[in-house]
Amino acid sequence: MPRESPISASYGRPHVAGQRWRLKPRKKFQCPNPDCGKSFDATTKVLQHLNNPLSSCIKWSRDAENAISTNNSQAEEYLAQFQRSFAAPMGDSTNYDTLLEPGVPAPPSPATASAETSAPEAETQSTFPGAAVAEEGGTSFMDWMGQDQFAHVRRQNPYYPFAGKLEWEIARFLALSSLTMKEINDFMKLGIVERCLAPWLSFKTAKELRSRIELLPTGPAWSSQTISYPGFPTKKPIVLFYRNPLDCIQLLLRNPLFKDHIDLIPTQIYRGQERLHKEWINSDGAWNLQSAVKPGRTILGVITSSDKTNISVMNGDRIAHPFLVSLANIRMDVALKASSHAFLMAGLLPVPKFLCDKKLRGVMEARLFHRCLDIICHPLKLAARDGTYLSTSDGKIIHAHTPLVSYIVDTPEAADVACVKGKTSHLTMASHKTFGDAERHPERTGASTWAAICSVSAAVPPDNVAEYLKASKAHAHRLNGVDQPFWRNWPLSTDPSKFLTPEVLHHIHKGFFDHDFQWGRTILGNSEIDFRLSVIQPRVGSRHFREGVTRLKQLGGREHRELERSFVCVLADAVRPNVLNALRGLMDFRFMAQAPQIDEQTLGRMEQSLALFHQYKQTLIDDGGREQDHFHIPKLEFLHSVVPSIRWAGVPMQYTADITEKSHSTQIKVPARTETNHRDYDPQLVRHLDREEKLRLFELYTGIRSGELQVDIEDVNDDNFNELESDSAAPASAGDSTRTIRNLFRAATLYPMLHPDLESRFVTTPSTAFLLNRRPTHSRVAVDDVAAMFGVLDLRAALADFLAESEPRDGSKPLIGGRRRNAATITLPFTHLDIWHSVRVQTRAPHTNHPLQSQLVFAQPAGVQDDWPIGRYDAVLLCNNLSLPWPGKGFRDGLNGHTVAQVRIIMRPTQPPNTPSTGSPFLVYGHRFDIVSQSTPDNREASTGQFLLRKAQRADKSRMGGVFAMDHIRTPLELIPRFGAKADGRLTPATSTEYSAEVRLNKYSSKELFWIFDSVSLPSTL
Repeated sequence: MPRESPISASYGRPHVAGQRWRLKPRKKFQCPNPDCGKSFDATTKVLQHLNNPLSSCIKWSRDAENAISTNNSQAEEYLAQFQRSFAAPMGDSTNYDTLLEPGVPAPPSPATASAETSAPEAETQSTFPGAAVAEEGGTSFMDWMGQDQFAHVRRQNPYYPFAGKLEWEIARFLALSSLTMKEINDFMKLGIVERCLAPWLSFKTAKELRSRIELLPTGPAWSSQTISYPGFPTKKPIVLFYRNPLDCIQLLLRNPLFKDHIDLIPTQIYRGQERLHKEWINSDGAWNLQSAVKPGRTILGVITSSDKTNISVMNGDRIAHPFLVSLANIRMDVALKASSHAFLMAGLLPVPKFLCDKKLRGVMEARLFHRCLDIICHPLKLAARDGTYLSTSDGKIIHAHTPLVSYIVDTPEAADVACVKGKTSHLTMASHKTFGDAERHPERTGASTWAAICSVSAAVPPDNVAEYLKASKAHAHRLNGVDQPFWRNWPLSTDPSKFLTPEVLHHIHKGFFDHDFQWGRTILGNSEIDFRLSVIQPRVGSRHFREGVTRLKQLGGREHRELERSFVCVLADAVRPNVLNALRGLMDFRFMAQAPQIDEQTLGRMEQSLALFHQYKQTLIDDGGREQDHFHIPKLEFLHSVVPSIRWAGVPMQYTADITEKSHSTQIKVPARTETNHRDYDPQLVRHLDREEKLRLFELYTGIRSGELQVDIEDVNDDNFNELESDSAAPASAGDSTRTIRNLFRAATLYPMLHPDLESRFVTTPSTAFLLNRRPTHSRVAVDDVAAMFGVLDLRAALADFLAESEPRDGSKPLIGGRRRNAATITLPFTHLDIWHSVRVQTRAPHTNHPLQSQLVFAQPAGVQDDWPIGRYDAVLLCNNLSLPWPGKGFRDGLNGHTVAQVRIIMRPTQPPNTPSTGSPFLVYGHRFDIVSQSTPDNREASTGQFLLRKAQRADKSRMGGVFAMDHIRTPLELIPRFGAKADGRLTPATSTEYSAEVRLNKYSSKELFWIFDSVSLPSTL
């Protein structure tokens, strides 16, 4: 009897004779959580399910991890459950690398309890009393989707209008594949598709596919409105495409993916007696807004964003101006993931060409901008004034107000929002000639701006645009000619100086490249700065500018970040100390401003860093770094407002344009090239956005309906906001944002459960995890041969000294050092070593404890790669005593209890049977670096704020080396040569560290390392 296709079962089509179908693998592995019961076709899928921080089994998985790692009373029960789950034979085809390094989001699992992680000083919270009262009677996401016109059909077939799950998967793939309609039709006409797939599909063409997508449940509906200005014609009619932003806020609030990631009650956080600033909901602004509404009401902070983006390629100047909305109540670690879709497109603002006097085009464009926002945001204004009833994801109902708390824009558009002309601060009363002042000017309040606009309107009719513009410019507020700002009647939101929050991508990173970098480049010279950048030792995961940077034509956000990391060390010794003081002050400010939590002490240090720049900024002019004799720079004046904004609205990272720039690319720029006919873009883009949202909502609906997706975000990929990279020159390039983090901490815990008979390749401490390749690079190599291979003549003696170490060090002495106690010919309890050329190291973020992207640390001898003629050896920071807390209070006062070392050999003794154990199975031989003493209290250079290091030597001038257990490593480091006044032209990327007499420990090599070394808002240890 012929088989029926699983795709077309509901259509009753018979199987065509001769066709072969690949059956879906039988699900034979069950989730070990007894309350789950899900089955999977591979152990890989089980581990991905358990590792997912947003799955329903994550709590059970963490409990199991803690029980087994601490060997408590429940450990045996958990182990038995794992054994039952994986009892089925895996077969030789099991991908063990995937098991060990699951490509799933990294969960914020707590560190295993040990002396290394002393209890941090407790955080206390003060919640706003009587806020955000929720009642029964709301509509959940599934109930809302059930109101669709075809809901009755979906009781039998949840995938209608598609035949079933398999057809839905094919349809979704084609619809989201960026294939044009012609390319989809060409695909459907392929011979193998026509024979094996098309007979079982209910659609044959791209047009039929789209017609079925149109039948899916829809989100907030799109509308259009034609706008005109009598007397000011345009080349084409002005059409605004938009949708109700309140419906967008409702969609976000109801979204089950955000169920456990939305905070509705304002909360102030304290560490001891010190205020701690984190999310918007923890800010003074949220608290004050809650105070302004009736008890029981809820404040939903509205975030908006807009930015013009070029959508034409090579020809034309077609511009799109997308307007997005989001919810500040969504926690930033979720909102800043592109895959969470926390920013929704609410409008496409028109970008017309006015056929009028060139001097008046700017004011007409600004007026149109505000008029469009007036139209779009009207429902939000009414809700902010009167409140509105909205449903939450769990089916409750709240009475909510919707003030505008953040508008994410670049500097020119911020001036348009604030209704001021260029060369005028949009946040303070500073004018062009006072932008370089060392103190913040009085705040430019919305009330004062509106009063100024009203005074101009009373004197000159707004319809007389030319005279009105002239009067506006002449006013003390330097207005831009807009007579009806959109924020004038938005209750609780009439102050642009509050809602125009700092934006990291433009104000921090682009501000650095446009100014700091150019000043340093001018003083140092193009060839010198290019050479210094080119010879820094490359590190995996970081951009290496092999040809320098000055000849690159286009640099984006990621390149700006990479340059920030090495900028101070590259300039050191080649510029005057006071020049470096000025630039270091700005750099410290930029790095501190990016922390996910900032305390009052750090806010004070940010102000001190900014003051340091202003103290020494004149040296930049004196030494030729800045050609102009002033600092009339808008982005520089803006920095004065960052600290007040952190207190009012929370940390700047939650308002970064990285995520909105990426949305512009994925939702506007790419579809404009693939989903349109390159004419009349806006209506075609709107239809594409509507289809895409329908597909996304239906995927969520069917996932929950089928039980394959829990309502706590199981399928949202982690974009790792700490690594979010973007391109500010083009609309967006996500850089590393799509890489999922392999959680080595959790994989190390699961390994012995899956492979109890195999030796683990993991080493873990609460703060650091290590993973080595399954097979050593060199197996069973004689100790003396290893010494010769790596040029480490004292390896045998160093191993003997390590084995003779009977007591742990107290931390006051370096882990590497001391007189050799054993001869170079001593007999060891083993004769051979396994050798690895690299180890993967993963650390945790100092504030959140989240696992960071892992890094490769190399210990590769000469002769392996032509590019590394003397070998490749990376640097690490060692903890002298494992009982020392990490990161503790950081290293602002020095490297107490820690040692800098260069990893030379990664090894494991291969011991004969019945011989004493070496303790840790994985050992490291490293060379020590010593700090060059300085006259400063923290032993750092006064101008760079860095530790200057030199190679430690023994009495015979040989390098100071020693063996230590791998678990003493705390984090990889970057060492940058001390180039001097002019860099040695013989240096190369492979030799610069080895041949430099002194190097600097680069604290700017990552944000996380900077926060540790400069003790930025770290939890104090008891």
